[in-house]
Amino acid sequence: MDGPFRAKRAAFRVDIGNEGWNYVIAGGAFGADPHLTTIDFVNGMNSSGLNKKDFTQIADNSALFGATLAQKLNDLISRQFRIGFLVEQTPERRNRVTLSKFTDALGLPRPEISYDISDYTKQGIIASFRMKQLIFKKLGAKDFTERAKGDPAGFDAMIDGEKVELTYGGAGHIMGTYRMGDDPKTSVVNSFQRSHDHNNLYLVGSGTFPTGGTANPTLTLSALALRTADSIVGDLKSQG
Repeated sequence: MDGPFRAKRAAFRVDIGNEGWNYVIAGGAFGADPHLTTIDFVNGMNSSGLNKKDFTQIADNSALFGATLAQKLNDLISRQFRIGFLVEQTPERRNRVTLSKFTDALGLPRPEISYDISDYTKQGIIASFRMKQLIFKKLGAKDFTERAKGDPAGFDAMIDGEKVELTYGGAGHIMGTYRMGDDPKTSVVNSFQRSHDHNNLYLVGSGTFPTGGTANPTLTLSALALRTADSIVGDLKSQG
């Protein structure tokens, strides 16, 4: 996560799981694994890509139940391996949330989100892809990753002489949109998460993050909340 490479590409964290493919195929017709694989074998479907004869491209679409179903799931899911890479993103001026010209049912402007990742971040994704290839090769593992065609987050990269379509998705941690900073012109709150416009208004949470790293935001959020609480207590004591 640190070293001279940081001058050229983003750092990343490796996330490994053996609980099925989990969110790797989340968003399918019936949700994430191992639930999706189970539904496939119960109903004779193949949304997960596992219900194939001998792991080939020949569709089997077996409909199983009872001991046969349990044996098949135990055999497959115990050998599934999920690996993900959480890549840091640099702050980009063009990324922003503004008011849309479209309104909701109450007549209020809807949020309009402008979002993209930098070439620096993309180089981090490319490096993580190379690591994935190396790990799978060392393990002798078969790659079941499927990249959606026409993904708006997708981008092409030449990796070791091969054109590869890569993509990225959110990790589910809500951060940003009312950033902290010293200048009221470019931020919403100060370092104590106090509003620049209203001295008695504090916006405490991960929305004040000006950017995010490769780790979950909970510890940073908690530290900032405690710091803000200490600040509020100190102000109250000084006024009393």
